Amino acid sequence: MKRQKISYIVWKSYQRRAEVLAPLLRANLEFMPHKFRSRYLRPLDYLLKTIATLRHILKYQPRLIIFQGPPLFAAIPAMLLMVDYVVDAHNAVIQGIWGKLPLSKYIIRRARAVIVHNSEILKLAQTLFQETRFFNLQDPLQHIVRPNSKRLNNQILVICSFASDEPIDIIIDSISKLSNYQFVITADTTKLQPLQQQRLNECQNINLTGFLPTEDYHTLLCTCTAALVLTTRDSTQPSGACEALSSDTQLIVSDSTLTRAMFGYWAVFVDNTVDSIVAAIQALESRSIDLSHYRNEWNNSVHEAISELYLYFDLIETTDLK
Repeated sequence: MKRQKISYIVWKSYQRRAEVLAPLLRANLEFMPHKFRSRYLRPLDYLLKTIATLRHILKYQPRLIIFQGPPLFAAIPAMLLMVDYVVDAHNAVIQGIWGKLPLSKYIIRRARAVIVHNSEILKLAQTLFQETRFFNLQDPLQHIVRPNSKRLNNQILVICSFASDEPIDIIIDSISKLSNYQFVITADTTKLQPLQQQRLNECQNINLTGFLPTEDYHTLLCTCTAALVLTTRDSTQPSGACEALSSDTQLIVSDSTLTRAMFGYWAVFVDNTVDSIVAAIQALESRSIDLSHYRNEWNNSVHEAISELYLYFDLIETTDLK
């Protein structure tokens, strides 16, 4: 079996960032879906994934392993086999409970490096873990295009996962006030509280598709008037906003210093109130936009960060990334 330089392991069924980042890192990507839906069986799920990760390492013998966190337990097999690892730390690691657990702190400090996703979270992480080597690496952007697709008037894609930092009730209230618009949500509604599920199901102007294959999801992106992406957490880079940028889709996004820095030249900003969201959607025009200039600038910074990461680990020459 040919030795891999890098393995990229994600203890989830799918994650867009990993999918687009792994090829740029020349990494062997492996998703490991949950075996059980129940949270009570999550320890058993983690045990099975630990075994699967050990098998992956023994099979490919990577020089370096990148793990998506959370969960940070994914690094344990690399620690046991004494393989260098990098944590691709989503915001919950730095801002949430994950980075505060005793074992989590040890995993972060033992890592050869930790990757974060934006400049604001980088400053916070460097303050919390001063002895750790951090890299700021934004989500790479791939141009999502459907040449024969047509934008549908008044169709809004709500890009969310029903996570704790998303204002779900405000989203539902906004949808109910915009009866002449059609909304599409691909997130798993079983994550919602029963009352939220009931309220969402009562909305007549919403299409709850559930998880879509990548090609179908990209088609949806390219046929909606705009994408609505909301978060209540500071220093959060919304992945849905990156998808809008990738697909030349108009974007309505929560207002923060970070989102203004990243998307300020072309996005519409709202303050996470129903009135603000409704007004922003009603002010939309059905039009085509070209965001190629912003994508190019964004991806140039991504390649610079990857070059810095490779030089740090002495893996390849930076010219190999051109």
